[in-house]
Amino acid sequence: CNQCDFIGLTFHKLKKHKERKHEEIRYPCDQCDYLSSSHKKLKKHREANHEDIQNPCNQYEYITKTVERIKKHNDRGHKDIQHFCNKCDYIAKTLKKLQKHKERKHGEI
Repeated sequence: CNQCDFIGLTFHKLKKHKERKHEEIRYPCDQCDYLSSSHKKLKKHREANHEDIQNPCNQYEYITKTVERIKKHNDRGHKDIQHFCNKCDYIAKTLKKLQKHKERKHGEI
């Protein structure tokens, strides 16, 4: 980028960076006053705030509008779920904690 230290690996990524960070291009929601810096964020906003999307938990009475939230719920909310390390006897409550363990203890990425 000729305006900061950002290095885009592709022309498209550099263009999007300039639009978001320097040209302040915003994408307005057509149903409220929300302004987004990207189409992807605008889509997530619409799904979370304006669409009748339901992602139910398959074990509890929990429903959320976004896939990200149901994944986070499933990873954190199910106390009986255990994630076992295949290199040692470590047991994690979440996949994220298991991944961090493997990185620290076994050098896996």
